[in-house]
Amino acid sequence: ITFQLVDCLKTTYSMNDSNTNVNGWRGSTMRTSTMATLLNQLSSDLKSVLKFVNKVTSKGNNQSGLETTSDKLFLLSEIEVFGATQYSYAGEGKQYEYYTAGNSTIKKVNGSANDWWERSPFSGGTSRFCYVSTNGYASNSDASGSNGVSFGFCV
Repeated sequence: ITFQLVDCLKTTYSMNDSNTNVNGWRGSTMRTSTMATLLNQLSSDLKSVLKFVNKVTSKGNNQSGLETTSDKLFLLSEIEVFGATQYSYAGEGKQYEYYTAGNSTIKKVNGSANDWWERSPFSGGTSRFCYVSTNGYASNSDASGSNGVSFGFCV
């Protein structure tokens, strides 16, 4: 079973320290550092039931090639949220039923609607990742920008 946070964490984060998507989700600071830190902050009871899940994501660096990572905590891809690709490459999964059912893509940080990151590198360049805007639409932003985090996980 896959779960995603209803809203975002209280702290916002960047995907990378600089404006690059060259190493995609696999090499992003979000995946290699932030998610690792967040995983360590979870209760031991929750950590003990989390499963690794294989997530397919484009390689970044304006490349349509795909790669697979094995993650306990992950961000959703553009297609997993919206069911289509507007700013990302095809092949990063399929839309989750929660969003297929028409549920809102708007998420909050500290009670207010906020942009929130997706793991999808922007297909139109090498400095951005995709995100969901405060009004619930697909968008993209510089990788060093600070946006909400609503991670997913499987048990």
